[in-house]
Amino acid sequence: MNQDLVHPLVSSSTGNLLNLFRTYGCEAKFVPRALLLLTMTMFRLPMRWVAAARYSGRIRRQKIEPPPIFIIGHWRSGTTHLQNLMSRDPQFARVTLLQAAMPHEFLILPDSMRGRIGGMLPPTRLMDNVPVAADVPWEEELALTSVGRLSFYHVSFFPKRMGRIFDEAVLFSNGDAELIDIWRRQYLHFLRKVQLEQPGLPLLLKNPANTARIVLLKEMFPGCRFIHIHRDPYKVFVSSVHLYLKAQEAWGLQATDRDLVVRHVLDSYPMLMDAFFAQRDVLGDGELVDVGFRSLQEDPIGTLANIYSELGIGGFDAAVPHFEDYVDSQRDYKKNRLPLAANEKDAVSQRWKGVFDRLGYPV
Repeated sequence: MNQDLVHPLVSSSTGNLLNLFRTYGCEAKFVPRALLLLTMTMFRLPMRWVAAARYSGRIRRQKIEPPPIFIIGHWRSGTTHLQNLMSRDPQFARVTLLQAAMPHEFLILPDSMRGRIGGMLPPTRLMDNVPVAADVPWEEELALTSVGRLSFYHVSFFPKRMGRIFDEAVLFSNGDAELIDIWRRQYLHFLRKVQLEQPGLPLLLKNPANTARIVLLKEMFPGCRFIHIHRDPYKVFVSSVHLYLKAQEAWGLQATDRDLVVRHVLDSYPMLMDAFFAQRDVLGDGELVDVGFRSLQEDPIGTLANIYSELGIGGFDAAVPHFEDYVDSQRDYKKNRLPLAANEKDAVSQRWKGVFDRLGYPV
């Protein structure tokens, strides 16, 4: 499959795409890809105009209620597995891949077109064997790539600017008020669209970048709750490097470099986790539960029971058959086996020791 046809930026507004090129740059080798993306964004302009004309008023009036539940944790820590499990509970609304990948147009897409779009997707994600389909749960961070520069996903397109993207889009440059205001407006606008399609149900949102946004999200959504999932940091490291390289090779507008990726992962993991540790104390009883990925793997139903109990979520017994169906469907799932070089293990153990200690993992 031509990855450019499913490139996350094909759904960008034309103005946003041009701004990204101006801000981060596009290397000469990737100009054909950039031109294809630009052409595809212009081709879809009429659909965006129709969607805006038809729904802009309803979107502005839409409320996000009941309060969302946020699944957080560093990338490759098990957030997707937890989201896929919990989203089987029909009491939750969720962001789908189609909604996140086509944030401007999804409200006006007929079922026939949704089916054709689903048929264009690859069978699994780039970095692992998790199945892909138009209606699978996805993270809302993807939608933000199409409306502005404040999305973590841009590290996949602009590898030479990973540090700046992470600082601005995830950490908001240590609380820059202008960046926060822009992100808040763009984030709310998209979530209102999703809630409009699934009214009256609490949104179950999985987004690793939100691990550093707890204070802001609590302010935006009073009554929201958080599930933090963590995993052996050594496994997070090798899997994160693999994720970055796969995405940058498939979608990059600049050349990728493994050494650059390794340095960035070594730097950014403790930044994200330090932000989480600094902000978690604003959450009271019943607002945050911590989950280990191993616990979720070894006892998924018991772990979910604890989550529902700790956060005061009702309806667990009714949801158990849905959870069991999903668990049964995953019994033949094959994980990646990714080696960890000795020198990189040493670097992780030294640079991330504080996080190992706080999460309770042996170095």
